[in-house]
Amino acid sequence: MTTALDSKTDRKAAYRLARICLTTALAAGLLSGCAAGGPNHAKFASNAQTALGKGSPDKAIALAEQAVLASPRNAAYRTLLGSAYLRAGRFEAARQAFDEAMQLGEDGGKAALSLALADIALGHGNAAIDTLNTYRDSIPASDYGLAMAMAGQTQTGIAALTDALRGGENTPKVRQNLAYAYALDGSWSEAKLMAQQDVPADKLAERLQTWAFMARPEDTRRRVASLLGAPANADGGQPTALALANFPAPAQLAEEAVAMSATQQAASGDAAELAKAAATAMPAPQTDAAAPQPALADASSAPTEAKIAAIDVAPSAAAAPAPAVQAMVSQPVVQPVRGARSAQPAAAAGVRGNHVVQLGSFASNEGAQRAWRHFTARNRSLAGYHSQITQVAVNGRQFWRVQAMGFNGFASARQMCRSVKAKGGVCLVMADPAMTSPQGRPMPTRMAQR
Repeated sequence: MTTALDSKTDRKAAYRLARICLTTALAAGLLSGCAAGGPNHAKFASNAQTALGKGSPDKAIALAEQAVLASPRNAAYRTLLGSAYLRAGRFEAARQAFDEAMQLGEDGGKAALSLALADIALGHGNAAIDTLNTYRDSIPASDYGLAMAMAGQTQTGIAALTDALRGGENTPKVRQNLAYAYALDGSWSEAKLMAQQDVPADKLAERLQTWAFMARPEDTRRRVASLLGAPANADGGQPTALALANFPAPAQLAEEAVAMSATQQAASGDAAELAKAAATAMPAPQTDAAAPQPALADASSAPTEAKIAAIDVAPSAAAAPAPAVQAMVSQPVVQPVRGARSAQPAAAAGVRGNHVVQLGSFASNEGAQRAWRHFTARNRSLAGYHSQITQVAVNGRQFWRVQAMGFNGFASARQMCRSVKAKGGVCLVMADPAMTSPQGRPMPTRMAQR
């Protein structure tokens, strides 16, 4: 039987959803199908996928935007939208769509490669390298190697493609990607020797000339656009109304409501104290009994949307296996940065242990956060530990280190590290500085303070 409380909660939830839908729809000019479980979002997505397959990226964008607006927390729809933006040469918008899809749980190599390509086009080479290294085991060798070369790591890309070629992937795609990587490296003799295996003699000079034109460091946007067969357009990004920040998860809404309620209660307490202190000096203010009271936001879970197939990027997009999740620096000059951010799961009531497992270092906090999500998705045992992301200066450069913390002793940390390596990752076991005595000995295990 439905209670009055249930009915009231349902009305509040429906009102909030309707308000969000109306606001975002008006801002984007998309009024159709605005409901998390609406009937049109799957049709929009299916038609967008069809349009993209037929080479109509603009039509695909219009349909995919409607699918995202109708089901804003569907990772597959945002991946589809990013693919459409990418094919249209709208790299700013593509980058945002793929990033938001990965925030929602998309953890595949295709999305990671596409995000890296968008970052390369925008000149964000370090961010692209972070993504490529994190997802290197999920990206085909022929794509990984070329993408690394396009991101500025030409020797890494050449090594990855060469290993793939020697390992049996002796295909035109691998050979031509390797030839292009040589060209980006300035190794023109090697590029010509490799290219001529598949390019007709009367076309070889033209191919090398095109590569020479594209090899200029400042031509990142044109280079990626040419690779994808897309126009090299400037772009203002995706419509603001589609931003994931406009559609928080139900759990997040509940947490925000609790925090707001606590703040309001504290403010009310302060006001009461002030009123008491001033009671003899001024009359009590009149109150409006009909004024609305703070209410807890509805925290019911949103329905799970059916996923659609990920859209593949154009053939010959990027490249192969290589370095670890991120190269560990040997004996660096390290200086902790003031205000360094440390992120831990919300469940952290207390952290035990005196050792950490370092999983990598990244060029941005965003890349480090994404890497932690990927690590825990691939190795479920890591999800039982807390993440620590710390900004450090290494030889004058800024990095964000990702560590799993809470290991009680070296042995348990080493066991986890072996598990990470068995799945293709890299790691380093370290004593937790916060749990180490001034003499360098581990301190007795204790519960961390909130």
